[in-house]
Amino acid sequence: MEVLETGESFEEIHGDFKYAHTLIVYRVGDNVYHAITKSRCRFAAEVKVEELSNVVLIPTTTYCPLFPSNYTRAPDPLPPNCYIKRPHLISYDRIHDTPNASRISERVLKEAEVCEILKLHPHPNIAQYLGCQVRNGRITGICFTKYSDTLMHRVNPKSRMKRAFIYDGRALKNPDDFLYGVERGIRHLHSLGLVHNDINPSNIMFKEDTDEDTPVIIDFDSCWPVGESLEGVGRTFEWYNESVQHSLPSNDIDALDEIREWLRDSGTKHFKFKD
Repeated sequence: MEVLETGESFEEIHGDFKYAHTLIVYRVGDNVYHAITKSRCRFAAEVKVEELSNVVLIPTTTYCPLFPSNYTRAPDPLPPNCYIKRPHLISYDRIHDTPNASRISERVLKEAEVCEILKLHPHPNIAQYLGCQVRNGRITGICFTKYSDTLMHRVNPKSRMKRAFIYDGRALKNPDDFLYGVERGIRHLHSLGLVHNDINPSNIMFKEDTDEDTPVIIDFDSCWPVGESLEGVGRTFEWYNESVQHSLPSNDIDALDEIREWLRDSGTKHFKFKD
């Protein structure tokens, strides 16, 4: 058994959120399964097969879409500096018995479609797409150049919540230049009729091949054409306006302003988005 993903689930009891169980996604041979365990498993080695319950086989068709012949196939073998983004299946238990059972597959194909556009219109502040990894005619992963570190980890390694974090001013060589680079990447997306919709410190990384702090925007599974509905689209808690349910350029600009405020070396900050 190879454990692919784990995640803790909590439930509200008398106004308090308490641990309920741990979600597990694992592989046996060519099959992938979703299950739960009552044990809290911090590491994959702690997962015990005999403790798993609610085991559900995840059909390949629900997370690996057919590979369109006009899309880019990733190099084989893959270059050493390659990151393979694979579908997240930890939430499959919520959709497997619903009309949305193929939603994950649809999102993978949608992200690949966006990446094909970005391949035709590259930008130094946008992650470099290398193509789709394909097996048996289906997309199993989307490949990108691998980058060194996220902005979140670089400046906030203890992962403090947004309002508890105070930037000490040492992690970035020139914050203004860095944020201007992020803005250039955002404006490039907008010029293509796309909105990222999930700009946050974990979706901004650093290029390794430069002495400067060159930012690179990653993660395009929430990237939607201007005007489209964002119903059901995953975005990052604390970093978006929950009242906005459409893909609008202001979503990205407001999120960048939120990051700019977050990086102020002051205990008095004025955030736009509620916690």
